[in-house]
Amino acid sequence: MALMKAAMAAVLVMEKEGITTAFGVPGAAINPLYAQLRERQSITHILARHVEGASHMAEGYTRAKAGNIGVCIGTSGPAGTDMITGLYSASADSIPILCITGQAPRARLYKEDFQAVDIESIAKPVTKMAVTVREPGLVPRVFQQAFHVMRSGRPGPVLIDLPIDVQLAEIEFDIDTYEPLPVYKPFANKKQIEKAMEMLMSAEKPLIVAGGGIINADAANLLVEFAEITGVPVIPTLMGWGSIPDDHPLMAGMVGLQTSHRYGNATMLASDFVLGIGNRWANRHTGSIDVYTKGRKFVHVDIEPTQIGRVFNPDYGIVSDAKAALELFVEVAKEWKAKGKLNNYSDWVSRCQERKRLMLRKTNFDNVPIKPQRVYQEMNQAFKRDTVYVSTIGLSQIAGGQFLHVYGARQWINCGQAGPLGWTVPAALGVLAADPTRTVVGLAGDYDFQFLIEELAVGAQFHLPL
Repeated sequence: MALMKAAMAAVLVMEKEGITTAFGVPGAAINPLYAQLRERQSITHILARHVEGASHMAEGYTRAKAGNIGVCIGTSGPAGTDMITGLYSASADSIPILCITGQAPRARLYKEDFQAVDIESIAKPVTKMAVTVREPGLVPRVFQQAFHVMRSGRPGPVLIDLPIDVQLAEIEFDIDTYEPLPVYKPFANKKQIEKAMEMLMSAEKPLIVAGGGIINADAANLLVEFAEITGVPVIPTLMGWGSIPDDHPLMAGMVGLQTSHRYGNATMLASDFVLGIGNRWANRHTGSIDVYTKGRKFVHVDIEPTQIGRVFNPDYGIVSDAKAALELFVEVAKEWKAKGKLNNYSDWVSRCQERKRLMLRKTNFDNVPIKPQRVYQEMNQAFKRDTVYVSTIGLSQIAGGQFLHVYGARQWINCGQAGPLGWTVPAALGVLAADPTRTVVGLAGDYDFQFLIEELAVGAQFHLPL
């Protein structure tokens, strides 16, 4: 086997796992890794102005395209703690990112060494795995395990902390025979899907609630196909917005307290059954749980077993990856259609469409100063159907959810649960790094914009036209 520095082994594993881009800020404790990145010249490095910004860039990069994993790199001490917000944001939204930090030499840990913080313990609550690698020979296997963990089950972030002497140590490693570990995801079985379909077909006014898990699983086309076969209207959550085009006849609007539509809320209240797929029942979507659940039955499909029943107990729960479940839903729906077992929901769909026509908010104001509603109306007219909107929190995001139109998956990229100020600009730059040809529009309020305003320099330096 070849002899190499452990830091080189880490770079080689990242290459094999498909990493082509990383975001970060160098520093003394992580410079050995940077030296190997520079030697290989295989991973494009985008120099952030703040390590928290680098973590949000990594998030945006992952969210932009199915299969992407964003990588953020920082040195020891405060670099790691600065990236905790990005890890929390990614963890809450099931976004896989790899955070790599430098660390003091192993012999100096817990001995008051400069910037020697226990980042492993700090990061564990907001990651799927956080580890300080104390044995150089384990570096390639820890990185291999990290990619396996990030991709398996409910996706999420991982932190790997590398003491500087571990990075510099010589190890034996054979990259030529390296293979990524198989990815595990839970799959629904056909009996479960048939039971859910029986419950669906017993309803008179059913809805599908499409969550961010459908986007993460790259299953939007399957969702639309299933909705079209069954004729069941779709309510996307904010994280699932774009899973069905806004102008699709079965798109019934969004529901909730803030980023919602009047017609969506009215349709939800009129329904008698909800099939939730890849969603969390977050409070900004449900509002009052008593009002949301009264008078209707629920089936909940989610990749994470502990998500089912966390907010309220559904009438039936299925643990499954959204794509795997939707493949079976489409298969069963086609079989039932051929046998004449599907209901005709055309009258229910017509009433949903009528609400959508009659309950639109007015946007065509001529007031001076200009009203926000008019701004979003002009945005809808100015930007093309494939525009990507990026936002995190505040009135700009709320109004965006109420007034903008989104027509495809990953065209609304939003920090759903954490909502950290400063997220929008770096996340949007990460989206552009994944595909600089896209039109990307950031929706940021004054404080969100100013928190990490320095990252605009990254866009200028790396020609990312935000």
